[in-house]
Amino acid sequence: MWQKTLPVLKNFSLNDLHQLRNHLDLLIGKKTYSEKSALDKRANHRANVKIFGTAEIEREREFFDKTYKISIYEMSINGMVLNIPATVIQNDILIVTFRLPSNGEKKIINVQAMRVKETLSDRTTLYEVAAQAVDKNTVKAYRSMLKNRGKNFLPS
Repeated sequence: MWQKTLPVLKNFSLNDLHQLRNHLDLLIGKKTYSEKSALDKRANHRANVKIFGTAEIEREREFFDKTYKISIYEMSINGMVLNIPATVIQNDILIVTFRLPSNGEKKIINVQAMRVKETLSDRTTLYEVAAQAVDKNTVKAYRSMLKNRGKNFLPS
């Protein structure tokens, strides 16, 4: 099969080869995902949601008392993917507040940014943040790290 396919691919333009690679990457991703989730009860690992809320960045709480409007569009048991207009750095702790759509109950969750991707939307910069839920001990350790930063470098 490869002996027939490779000579045909040599005649393709560079743009066509890039498009073919993108389609193959999507196909490989779908097949890999379907094999991994064959034993899983859910069809997707994250639920697609549309929840609006607010978030505070723990790093900024020392200087600013500012909350940012966010939109959560994927959620799982221990994490979420959200859009925020503020600059978020990887491993930042965010305090996310939102209301459950089913009963209106207010939820406050501490999450840590695991992956941050900057996107441009209508001349404004949005940050797509994949965050994982963390416990109170992680938040306390992060706060003490922020409080003690720079103290080890003081001249003797």
